[in-house]
Amino acid sequence: MTSLLVISHDVVGQRMAGPGIRVWEMARALANTVPVTLIAPRPIDLAPPLGVTCGQYTWGDAATLEPYLATASAVLANGFVAVAHPELLAYRGRLIIDLYDPVAFENLELFRQRPLAERQQVAERDATVLRHLLQRGDHFLCATERQRDLYVGGLLALGRITPTLVDADPLLRNLIDVVPFGVSDAPPQASGQPALRGAFDDLGPNHEIVLWSGGLWDWMDPQTLVKAMPQVLAAVPNARLVFLAGRHPGPVPEMAAPQQTRQLAAELGLLGKGIHFYEEWVPYERRADFLLEATVMVSLHREHLETRYAAVRSRVLDHLWVGKPSVLSAGDAAADLIVTHGAGEAVPVGDVDAVTAALTRLLTDPQRRAAQSASARALGQCLRWSQVVQPLVWMLSQPYHRAIPEVAKEYPLDMKDALQTILQERNELIKALETQWQISLMPLPASLVGRLWRAVTQRLAGSLEAKVSRTIDQQRTFNATLVNLIYRLASSFDEQTKRSNEQFLNIDHTMRVQHNNIAAHLASLTEQLAGLRPLTQMLHQELQVMRNELQVMRNELQVMRNELQQTQQEVILAHTNVQRIQDTLGPLHQHVIDLEQRILDLDDAHSVIVDKLNQLLTTDLV
Repeated sequence: MTSLLVISHDVVGQRMAGPGIRVWEMARALANTVPVTLIAPRPIDLAPPLGVTCGQYTWGDAATLEPYLATASAVLANGFVAVAHPELLAYRGRLIIDLYDPVAFENLELFRQRPLAERQQVAERDATVLRHLLQRGDHFLCATERQRDLYVGGLLALGRITPTLVDADPLLRNLIDVVPFGVSDAPPQASGQPALRGAFDDLGPNHEIVLWSGGLWDWMDPQTLVKAMPQVLAAVPNARLVFLAGRHPGPVPEMAAPQQTRQLAAELGLLGKGIHFYEEWVPYERRADFLLEATVMVSLHREHLETRYAAVRSRVLDHLWVGKPSVLSAGDAAADLIVTHGAGEAVPVGDVDAVTAALTRLLTDPQRRAAQSASARALGQCLRWSQVVQPLVWMLSQPYHRAIPEVAKEYPLDMKDALQTILQERNELIKALETQWQISLMPLPASLVGRLWRAVTQRLAGSLEAKVSRTIDQQRTFNATLVNLIYRLASSFDEQTKRSNEQFLNIDHTMRVQHNNIAAHLASLTEQLAGLRPLTQMLHQELQVMRNELQVMRNELQVMRNELQQTQQEVILAHTNVQRIQDTLGPLHQHVIDLEQRILDLDDAHSVIVDKLNQLLTTDLV
């Protein structure tokens, strides 16, 4: 039986953020189809749903993750897991990568205030991890069609999209499909415990709550909402803005937005007097208590790549779950969804007046608010977790064909280091030859002793010096030739290395393309065979029916043969009886003739008697 391992990189428990909520709800929805094991870096302190087993691993410790990978036939993991656990990419089973969170774009904003070198390092790491994920994954999930277009472009650039693959899956929905954030299947119900009302002195039962239900992240824009509140309060005095500002339950760096937002509210004189910050992270099972008390929900962002490609955030989905109208910044998938379905209003990014006008309309127009609330509730029903996970259920039901990992074009690091060492040593030897190839006699000092020694040497050596000089010249010529030869050999080696490298890359590229084509062709054949399997089963069933019918016909034929043999015996018996009758028919016929003759004789005698009687009667009368 297929078993699914779901790996979360974030906290899953009573207090959790979007990533933890996503894996928890997907695991719960998928448990109706396949046994699920859900693991997280910290203990999961929620009662596991039916069909879900919970576990824990240590972030960055491969030994704690390996036992789970070894027993799972399929793995669903957030792509960020590969940052600390590259062994995930070596997993041999079906690997489904969830790319709903555009981490690379998110980190561009998260590290914006850090030194440029650090930002560049993080960006390069994120790009490398994303490339490896796209090379290895068997299936991919994303949260919006806009995200899907982004990742399809990456898959195309990496050579994952081939003609054979497109022939088998024209829209690539089996490779990558949209599984958006969903809403709980169970309707929201208040527990009766106190939530926002009563938590602040300035917040009573008659106040209209404007709720910021998501996190105060640096890529969001709570400041514009704070700036709009003086005008909102002037138009709607009983309005109150509340930020759910509890610290993230996971190991997330401290962000500047919470403090900046509090400071701005204080500068406007509204901190604790119209604008409030709820300082605890709301437990997941109690979120309905807080959401149902609100009148209007707000989520604003700044304009950058993270919001352009972000998922519809989990807290925005909660707006739909409880049927509350939303005011959102335009430009992201959430705003498009809300506006299309009439479940709220979208305002230009950073536009204080537009935010003021939208909030004032909703707070002062009950009919408008009721209509948008009904639309939000209806939209939420279409985005229940049991429905949005269906593309993932389809992926798990398909025959598994492992994707061939892309081979890196660069040499491995150890090969590059070894080659660099060889080249460095060669160049040092050439430099040494350049300085040593010229041989000359050791110069003598210019002193009186030196001049005397030269005179004595010349007289004693005679022609010997000339011979030595000629030998030195020949050696110098030989050394110069040797150095030139080494230059040529080095150049030849460089050229051959260059050509070999090019040939290696060409062969490597050709092999990768062939591998991908073969894999895609095998996948296509397997899918075709899988498509023929129902027909084969139907033919097998029909053949079995025909065999059964043929056996029945054989039995009936045997009965007919037995009946025919019995009939033949009866015919023979009848023939025998007929023959007997024929044998007795001759005497009987003669007897009949004799009887007929006697009857004729009797007739004649009767006639004679009648004649005599007539004569007697005639005589008497006379």
